[in-house]
Amino acid sequence: MNQRSFKEYVQGPVQIGMGMGILSLLARWVTGSTILSSPESMVKYGVFGGIGYALMGAFALFAFSFIGKRVRRDFPEGLTIGDYLKTKLNPLGYWAFVFILIVTSLHILFIQGMAASTLFRFLFHSPLSVEMFLFICFCVLFAGFGGLKMIHHMAAFKIIIMFAAVILIPLYFFVKEGIQPVYDGIRLYHPYMLVINHYDIWSFLIAGMLVGFGQFFFDLTSWHRLFMIEIKKVPLTFSLTGLIWLIFPLSFTSLFVIVIFTGGFTDIQSILVGLANKITTPFFFILFVLCAFSAITSTFGAGLHSLVSFIVKNVIGPFRKFSNEQQKLRMAYLLSICIGVIIYFATILNSSSIVELLFYSGNIYSALLAPIVSIVFSNGKVSNIIPFSAMIGIIISFIFLPFVSDFQSIWISGFVSFFIVVTHTIFKSTIQRKDYHVN
Repeated sequence: MNQRSFKEYVQGPVQIGMGMGILSLLARWVTGSTILSSPESMVKYGVFGGIGYALMGAFALFAFSFIGKRVRRDFPEGLTIGDYLKTKLNPLGYWAFVFILIVTSLHILFIQGMAASTLFRFLFHSPLSVEMFLFICFCVLFAGFGGLKMIHHMAAFKIIIMFAAVILIPLYFFVKEGIQPVYDGIRLYHPYMLVINHYDIWSFLIAGMLVGFGQFFFDLTSWHRLFMIEIKKVPLTFSLTGLIWLIFPLSFTSLFVIVIFTGGFTDIQSILVGLANKITTPFFFILFVLCAFSAITSTFGAGLHSLVSFIVKNVIGPFRKFSNEQQKLRMAYLLSICIGVIIYFATILNSSSIVELLFYSGNIYSALLAPIVSIVFSNGKVSNIIPFSAMIGIIISFIFLPFVSDFQSIWISGFVSFFIVVTHTIFKSTIQRKDYHVN
């Protein structure tokens, strides 16, 4: 908590290399939803749903390496995505995106809060309000008050714990149970999980690609880490992170397969109970709990820190002149507490599942994909039509939501924004070509 300046609170004392960059990105993207939603995807859409969830995230991180390379080439200095968007957007479009960034970032924190509540219901029998209060206080203290320095100090330990869990626990189960009995049990009790030519699976995968890419490309923390990493190491850092991240959802999917191969289940909570009954060795049970807690707290902390940094610098900063660095830091601490209170009450009053929450905001993320790619790869400032294409796509998709499925509404929002962006780009290039010939 002993930051000398707000910049040190936001970005740390020095730029980081590839190793620390990978650790920092994994600490953000190995989330509570990674642990819970990858097996929940498997439960709803079969084994290929779990595999597809893993591939979507890996591809998105790999693709973001091209985004990051272009951004750092055009804009080598910056602290947040807001700094970059201010150079590429007109004021109206900029503030529209600022609003969306705040809403989506709060939603990400809310999802992690729901993941934490799911874990606490599984582990403890004390009131959820008390458990969530302690969880929020811990995250606000180490991330909101501790800043990036504290986040990095804890990242290495958390990643070690998570790697140990995803390698040792599935290995322990497969050695104990064997592969053939697991496969036979899935064929006997859950044969639908082995089917790939099913409409729901492809709907899930297509919608998931739109949502996943939009979320990765428009994530505050990913952009925050982008400006921390040395320029020449940006592409390889994000690509390797995607490859390593793939291990985690696949491992958790295989872990939950071992739980359900002996019979039925009702929901993710029943699978967690089954997992507890399967893990008879205290060491592995403690390792799983530490892994889940590390993933949730690291993601929540990274998201909270990035959101607070963004609001202080890009939302409050243009309207209020801070007389010194300590005023900025006090504002960051106050915002951390306020956001923690909001997430606390939102979490204890909600009962949705993790996958439902992920796709509830899918319309927003799919609509953002085409505009953010257009902004990054355009030269100079872009028209307000580009950021507002996302708003139009979101609005139209919610208008159609009562008449179509959740997945179809995600496709609609992505298609509408894509159509507007492409049409505007073609129209603009045609006008420029005509002007060139006239001159």
